[in-house]
Amino acid sequence: MRPTGVCVVGSVNADLIAYHGAEASVAGYVTGDRFEMAAGGKSLNAAMSIAAVDPTVTLVARVGSDDLGNFIIGALHKRGVTTEGIIRDERTHTGVGHVRVDRQGEYDTVVVPGANGNFSPLDIDGYVQAHDPPAFVVLNLEVPLPTVKRAATRFRELGSTVVLNLSPVCAEARSLLRLADVVVLNLREACHVLDVPLNTDVLVLLTALREAGAKTPVLTLGGGGVAALHGNEFVQVNVEPTVVVNSVGAGDSFLGTMVAAMANGHPFPLCLRAANEAGRLVCSKPESFLTTADVRQIEDAIGFSLANTSVGQ
Repeated sequence: MRPTGVCVVGSVNADLIAYHGAEASVAGYVTGDRFEMAAGGKSLNAAMSIAAVDPTVTLVARVGSDDLGNFIIGALHKRGVTTEGIIRDERTHTGVGHVRVDRQGEYDTVVVPGANGNFSPLDIDGYVQAHDPPAFVVLNLEVPLPTVKRAATRFRELGSTVVLNLSPVCAEARSLLRLADVVVLNLREACHVLDVPLNTDVLVLLTALREAGAKTPVLTLGGGGVAALHGNEFVQVNVEPTVVVNSVGAGDSFLGTMVAAMANGHPFPLCLRAANEAGRLVCSKPESFLTTADVRQIEDAIGFSLANTSVGQ
């Protein structure tokens, strides 16, 4: 039977977000403008954005048996994300992200992994044994690397297309390039993985990533849009400028929208166009993932329906 649907495997956090406009004083004290708590984590953000396009998405992860875990589960249910793959961890708390966002929309984060740190290869094995394989699997590096490697290997063996976001980048990242069908990373991460200067030409970077094992490397360029090697084709898509409110979920929403469009059968360049617009849109709002209203706005901007594969070139 042909695999169907999308499965996001990885991290969930309760994000505690402080917005501030001042630099730290000598004593390291900053007064914030406002505070929010939001469901977050790279995998949750991607799953929420996919669900805004197509609700047939499953999230496989760990949360604690605590109020923050209840908050996460409730947020996922509200958006229609399937949560039967989420494990309640009795040993520790739900992951927490302490996020500070400045007036330029840039952020820094202190992540306390909690249950994410207990997400294990055995959890992957248990899920695979109990469920049909999905068409697409989305991974990142916000959970233990042995778990990421097991997920990539097992799901590819079952015929799933594996999309790996090589973030947060780590020393072992280069060895992971061969484990996925599509690898997504930003310019700084690519230069770190390849140990080259930040001013390295984009096509040179993509070619080097391909030679290092990435079958389809995708390079996000912030305000410069996105570039990729897809088969023998070099694809580059620009992005319209935007006023940045919060860049926390831009990469995750880019990733989720790209995968949702791929899962619905759109040509790869159109998937990148949609993903570009998703990342731009998320930067302009406080939330770190897309809503169905955002998807309608993206579709108006790109000129086609993300759920409809009968589109013109």
